[in-house]
Amino acid sequence: MDKTISVVPVNNAEPNLDDSMRLISEGLPVRRIKHKKPQGASLLKVRDGRLYYETANKFNSCTNRFKNVDLAGILDIRNGYGTDSLHKASKKYKFQCAAPENLCFSVVFTHPLFMHKSADFVAQSEEEKLEWIKAFQQVLSVKKKEKLQFDEKAWLISNFHKADKNKNGRVSFDELWKLLKKLNLQISEDYARVMFREVDASRNGAPGDNTLDQNEFLTLFERLTDRPELRHALRLANEHGMETLNAEQLLKFLSEEQKFTDLDTKKVTGIIDMYETSEQAKEQDKLLGANGFRRLLQSRWGNIMKSGHESIYQNMDHPLSYYFINSSHNTYLTGLQLKGEATVEGYISALKKGARLLELDIFDGEHGEPCITHKRTLITSITLRNALIAIDKYSFVTSPYPVILTIENHVGLVQQKVMADIFQEVLGDKLYLREEGSATKPLPSPNQLKRKFLLRGKKLPSSAPRDDKFDQEDDEHSPEHHKKKIELDPEYSRLISLPSVKLSSNIYLDIKQHPMDGSPSLSESKVPSYVDGGSAIFAYTATRLVKSYPKGIRQDSSNMHPMLSWICGIQVVAMNMQTAGEELDLVNGMFRVNGNCGYVLKPQILLDGHGTLSYQDLLNRVFRSANPGSFRQSEDYNAYRRY
Repeated sequence: MDKTISVVPVNNAEPNLDDSMRLISEGLPVRRIKHKKPQGASLLKVRDGRLYYETANKFNSCTNRFKNVDLAGILDIRNGYGTDSLHKASKKYKFQCAAPENLCFSVVFTHPLFMHKSADFVAQSEEEKLEWIKAFQQVLSVKKKEKLQFDEKAWLISNFHKADKNKNGRVSFDELWKLLKKLNLQISEDYARVMFREVDASRNGAPGDNTLDQNEFLTLFERLTDRPELRHALRLANEHGMETLNAEQLLKFLSEEQKFTDLDTKKVTGIIDMYETSEQAKEQDKLLGANGFRRLLQSRWGNIMKSGHESIYQNMDHPLSYYFINSSHNTYLTGLQLKGEATVEGYISALKKGARLLELDIFDGEHGEPCITHKRTLITSITLRNALIAIDKYSFVTSPYPVILTIENHVGLVQQKVMADIFQEVLGDKLYLREEGSATKPLPSPNQLKRKFLLRGKKLPSSAPRDDKFDQEDDEHSPEHHKKKIELDPEYSRLISLPSVKLSSNIYLDIKQHPMDGSPSLSESKVPSYVDGGSAIFAYTATRLVKSYPKGIRQDSSNMHPMLSWICGIQVVAMNMQTAGEELDLVNGMFRVNGNCGYVLKPQILLDGHGTLSYQDLLNRVFRSANPGSFRQSEDYNAYRRY
């Protein structure tokens, strides 16, 4: 039985927000699905910004207990068998009878111990379920808009009330210290205690009562977040060296330093009203003080990105190889590489973050259908079909540009035929097929490939002269002595549009012999040697799509540094997107430009294939050039530079 992750089919009439709030507050009768079985009757409802549902008390069968999830942490609502747990449960006919797909839905949310977690439910009526989900989605949409308009004061007051455990309107130092650690303020306990005492005694100069009320807490937070460097910037922006800015001074700062246009004194006065919370400063000729200046720089007005680069501004009509591409490694994992689960959540999360290249490690599966897992580990598998259904649904939500699926093919000939059928059945006409003559032509452009999937992997050579250079060895991640020739099904091979090739010791010969749409992969450990080898790698990446990936010893899913690969012109730098750190921060920063569409135009020096400069010179020219990546002297690649 085919299973789908479907969009909730609701009528087009938008319900009134108050009606929606009332409906979700009254609740929806459901049964929670746990351990592949529907549990007892429960009620799913929203109260005080949290989603509540009853769950059976495993210690006392006569009583139930409530679990709850903050609405701000809810990521998705999926209709049908839309999560890994429901995929697995639905393999049993008995479960399908007890929890029909049209009555099932899931709430996916963030969890402190996991990347994502889901609560799965079965409703009593499909009509009631769809009506409740539509109302819930409307409320969530409003909450997301409110989150974008961040109110620091309201956020602080909310955290104050959370820290006030005994609800007496005051917090002790112990309660405060727990909150400060939760908010990740990088200060010592001794310093926090000194500041606490100062604020506690500040109203009348007498010793305090060792607690802070709400206003005292707000004062303390302002003192703790005071930054001397921002005060210095204020003095520089004020011609008199004062630590305040009036409307005219702020207008000059935003126009000359931040490069904003279409501002006037009236608009800037409104900005001061928005970010300066001190009534005294507001009354004194509309002045922006240090704390207001900090809030301003944390908003869009302090954005380091050049104005206009938060949307798609680059020319998207060049060949695919002209762009850096936001790419993921072992996309199906959400944790370590030795144990755990392969999951559709990894693909969904990567796509929502802007990834345009996903990795599928495909093996022979049970019941005659291929599955995705991590070889020679304890990672449990997911079916290829369910993974592709999720990929198809989420691929073009954040970006219309093509998604590349890198296939690590460990499937036998029999299931390769099944694999080919599944790709065509699920992706249909979105699957881009290699055109005749592709071996001698530049790759199509992102605009030409909008809403298309390209399969990248091993391919059988055709009669074309350059096609005999395809790489026919198994698995780019395997050690050299373990590699072997693989057998390919012709129908599956036909679907591959970016065939794997292998770089030799003579890259200039490879440039002449490799097909133009050929795509080699380089281990992280090999990239430095190609840089040291001279300009050949730069000439190759100027016209071919190349991927680099983390070396095999990174079993903890840590990431390689992307910079050296980018400097070589390598377009596809595959990252473990579930692992935070400086390396992933650099990638996120790189792809925030150009509308976070997953494609960023390479600078001209790399498109020209020049590589005779030193490493430092390349750094300077690639990332500090006045207008790299420019074809008409108008496309400013360096979105992070304002001067």
